[in-house]
Amino acid sequence: MRGFPPVQLFLLGLVFALLAFPLAHMTTGYERPGEAASTGAGKDADMKEVKGGTDHPEGEHKHVEVPTLVRLRFAHRPLTVSLKEGDVELAVKVDLATSPVEFQTELEVSHDGNELILQATWPEGTPETALTVELEPDGFDTRRETRWSSGNTLDEVLTFTW
Repeated sequence: MRGFPPVQLFLLGLVFALLAFPLAHMTTGYERPGEAASTGAGKDADMKEVKGGTDHPEGEHKHVEVPTLVRLRFAHRPLTVSLKEGDVELAVKVDLATSPVEFQTELEVSHDGNELILQATWPEGTPETALTVELEPDGFDTRRETRWSSGNTLDEVLTFTW
């Protein structure tokens, strides 16, 4: 006995709907109940109002410095690492004993991308090695860039765009 195809299709559709609803709920960008209170009033004090124009054609909006987790990953331990945005050093007093190195900083997420200057040195005799920089600003996706050293130095400009 094979069954009645319309009933089988109905049961298949019902199972699909029962599975699709929780999956769609988990994967959409809804705001969690605990985040609504924490992202509200305190953030307005750090915002800068920007008027529309040639620099910002999308019109009036606000810029804000966002708490950002920075993660440095490396295979060979570097002697020194410098990560700067403009003249501001982001990697202040980081412990390079183990990989990954994580530290918190404030970063203004730019429309055109954020350019960071990465400089690192390794001991003589270290083979060419990679260094990965990961940025996780609050409320934005994680971005990562990996660069390879040439010799025992690395001097690169990294652009992160959200």
